[in-house]
Amino acid sequence: PTYTVLDILQKVFYTNNGAREAFVELCNSKYVQQVTFDSYLYKKVQGNNPLDDLRLLGETIGCLVKGYSTAKPDAEFSNPVESLKRI
Repeated sequence: PTYTVLDILQKVFYTNNGAREAFVELCNSKYVQQVTFDSYLYKKVQGNNPLDDLRLLGETIGCLVKGYSTAKPDAEFSNPVESLKRI
C-alpha cells in the first residue's frame, strides 16, 4: 500500500507546474508533516484521524484548484540532439 500511495501522489502532483505548486503548499501543513513522519517511522501509511483526513482532502482539492489557476504553464521541452542519442 505504501508504494501505491506514493504512485498516486506522483501521478497527481508531478504532472505540471500547478500541481507541483499545490504539493509544495500542502507540505506546509502540520498534519501532512506528522503523517509523513509517522509513515516513514512505522514503515506503512498511517491512518490517523478520519476527520483530519477529510480536511486534508478538502485542502488538497483547494490547493490543486489554486495551483492550476495561478501557475505558469510548463515550458515546452525539446532536445532533439539528446533524443537522437537515445535511439
